[in-house]
Amino acid sequence: MSKRRIPKRTIKSTRQVWKCKYFDVLEHTVQGRSGDRPYYAVRRRHPNTVHILACTPKDEVVLVRQFRPPVNKKVIELPAGLCDDEDEPPVEAARRELLEETGFEADEFEMMFSGTVTPGITNEIYNIFLATNARLTGRGGGVGNEAIEVFLKPRHRLLDYLVEESLMGDSLVDSKIPTALMLAQKYLLPEHD
Repeated sequence: MSKRRIPKRTIKSTRQVWKCKYFDVLEHTVQGRSGDRPYYAVRRRHPNTVHILACTPKDEVVLVRQFRPPVNKKVIELPAGLCDDEDEPPVEAARRELLEETGFEADEFEMMFSGTVTPGITNEIYNIFLATNARLTGRGGGVGNEAIEVFLKPRHRLLDYLVEESLMGDSLVDSKIPTALMLAQKYLLPEHD
């Protein structure tokens, strides 16, 4: 198999075309093999987001369902949110978001994964946490205008539930949930050497 040489691409210039409280829309001028072309991207001011797989002592997973205007549907998700500023450690954001959205607190938080969401369009970095011994201590439901439904599902049946909901349900399913479930196996059922 011959190696095809991939030409180097560079950003020659960037201009902000729109901004709001949470992100900027940028137009980059990218130099490629066919000349310059525009490339649009979303730059989050604080790129870190947190997503929490919270497990109760009964091995149930804490989930949320909320309406998401971009897809015009309710979406089943892990409790999640933004780091409020660049200095907020992701683990502190995870603790805060779990309590605000669900009313649950947990004894331990372990970051299981950090990666990109859609690097072709945004600089967002998502951080998936496992929170163990989660227990209800507050009201939850979100802050401000958020209307978050909180519910529990047994972890051992969650993947089946998500597949069924994704194919036949009225809600969409955030794909980070199956990812978090697979990652949690490493932490909840470690392999023995």
